[in-house]
Amino acid sequence: MTVLPMFPLEHPLLPGEPLHLNVFEPRYRALVRDVLSGDGDFGVVLIARGSEVGGGDERHDIGTVTRIVGHRQRASGQIELACRGIDRLRVIRWLDDDPYPRAQVEPWPDAELPAGQAWTHVRGPFLSILAEIQGLYDDLAVRRGRPSTTLGAPESLPATDYTFLTAANLPLGAADRYAALCAAGPAERLDVLVRALDDVQPLLQDRLQT
Repeated sequence: MTVLPMFPLEHPLLPGEPLHLNVFEPRYRALVRDVLSGDGDFGVVLIARGSEVGGGDERHDIGTVTRIVGHRQRASGQIELACRGIDRLRVIRWLDDDPYPRAQVEPWPDAELPAGQAWTHVRGPFLSILAEIQGLYDDLAVRRGRPSTTLGAPESLPATDYTFLTAANLPLGAADRYAALCAAGPAERLDVLVRALDDVQPLLQDRLQT
């Protein structure tokens, strides 16, 4: 187990995903100073109830180890951070919030695919649904005169990286993103994404008809 400074947010961060923060609360400015003087890592978890500002929030226990890759101190004292999600974590125990939130955490790697189950076979049904969503996105982009967005990650990526990056690219709400983060492994994560895309598809179709 490791003790990490923790940054609760209202939006879940996925491994491999970039994160930009504008830090202004004194407690989180102190967190950033300590993190920068160390290895540059802290934890991000989703707020279950409450807000990012002021404390007193309730937090989920599954999150992401996050690394600072760049920072800038503003004259106002605020700190701009460029970060990236690294690995999934599980909170074992929350510690005192003084001077900022901290927790004992452990790594939570993805479960492996069941023996004899090929990743290309598991991914096949998801790719067909993703292709339909991509087509709707492309049509919507043409209608609005904007470039389209590629939703799927490169298929050459390992299963865990592929599913997390694809989840980050999809237009998902916080609940679906958190469900993807909590999925036991890549196969279970694809199941989460398929269910989420079933909800996204009619919304995109409605936008094309208006």
